[in-house]
Amino acid sequence: MQIKNTEYHLVGRWPSRLEHADGRALDAERGVLLVPSSRRRDESAAIALPFIRVTARENLGLPPLVVLFGGPGVGAIDSFRGYFFEYVERLSAICDVVTFDQRGCHGALPDLVNAFPPDYDLAKPMTRESYLAAQRYSAARLGAYWRERGVDPNDYNTVESAHDVDDLRKALGAERVNLYGASYGSHLGLAVLRLHDEHVDRAILCLVEGPDDTHKLPGNVDRHFRHLADLARSDANLDGACNDLFGEFSAVLDTLERTPAEGNVKGVEHPVPIGKFGLQCVLGNALGSTRAMRGLPAFARQLQRRDYAALVRRFDRWRINSTVHGMMLAMDHAAGASPERIRRIEAERADALLDDSFNLPFPFIGEELGVTELDDAFRAPVQSDTPTLLCAGTLDGRTPVSNAEAALRGLPNGQLLVVEGMGHEEPTLLLDAQVGFLRGRNVAVKRLAIPFAFDPMA
Repeated sequence: MQIKNTEYHLVGRWPSRLEHADGRALDAERGVLLVPSSRRRDESAAIALPFIRVTARENLGLPPLVVLFGGPGVGAIDSFRGYFFEYVERLSAICDVVTFDQRGCHGALPDLVNAFPPDYDLAKPMTRESYLAAQRYSAARLGAYWRERGVDPNDYNTVESAHDVDDLRKALGAERVNLYGASYGSHLGLAVLRLHDEHVDRAILCLVEGPDDTHKLPGNVDRHFRHLADLARSDANLDGACNDLFGEFSAVLDTLERTPAEGNVKGVEHPVPIGKFGLQCVLGNALGSTRAMRGLPAFARQLQRRDYAALVRRFDRWRINSTVHGMMLAMDHAAGASPERIRRIEAERADALLDDSFNLPFPFIGEELGVTELDDAFRAPVQSDTPTLLCAGTLDGRTPVSNAEAALRGLPNGQLLVVEGMGHEEPTLLLDAQVGFLRGRNVAVKRLAIPFAFDPMA
């Protein structure tokens, strides 16, 4: 079906229930919204976006709250039923709570699944170069696959998604909406503020990824690991046994560069060698997970003893999960980075603990995928008078507090709430402040804390 670039179509709405695995349920409404795949063309194929609306249990006259999930590519409606249910339950006490599966992700049509996992040569230690070669070949096959089916990956970018949010607002019959976005959802939320802030009453943006933050700075990652090292030095659980966590990982990386580890993994007939790059990728996975961070001192000690069993398991898990969904490939590549940020990444990566492993395969797969980066105007700071609450955690190595501080400079009616001990997660202790903010109150507390301690070392 073709649709004009100024149109949207609400093709169905029906009563439903939002049910949690533990038996709790909320009254809801489901629907499907058709939007143009490209507003740059006069007419283009329609994209189907399923949405769900949980109705407010008390009518306080507040606008609907549209929740923008992260990833990019997280299945939003599935998340409403899962880890986010408690948030929906609490927030829907005061307003309608709405989410939708964003273009290209699971639940939307088309769903840009990636049926072409990268094929790595596991007879040799994986390197940055061999990893990128496999990812480029995978991206080329993926791009060709979808173009053969009439889908242009260039239509999957944050600007188009921001317009989708406004079309959803119109379909809901709302003059204005509130926004809630975390991680990539905050990135999308900032784009909505740039393009449609006249229709946004209030915004809550957590784990902030600014317009030019998609590609992470190696210097920020180093600071994150040095902060963890400072905490480990005084952690009672470690009893003074971890005085230089950063140095321990640096030394192990040097060791693996000279003498790779080896281990057996399921489905591979020969032992798999794991060198420096393999450990860098494994450690990159710990940038946001509090659970993973807690285990870092014990992991470092195992590696120092050349006990590589845990490294082999973690590397294999990372390898298996390294097939990137097509929606994420397209969205994150289109987001790109400004020339200044690219220069900073290149300057910082040479001496950084993890190099730029946590950014890969971006920005190196665009030509093969057939996706062009958005222009630098997209990556400029967002200026908006919309009242906005930013939430950030001191243990978040993916979206550090400095991201939120930078975004705040363009939001004169913005407030920043920092949580000591919070990683790349959304703890429910934020809910009181968020509910108050949506009801029009200023957030009195600017800093909260949650306990963090490392796991004891064997």
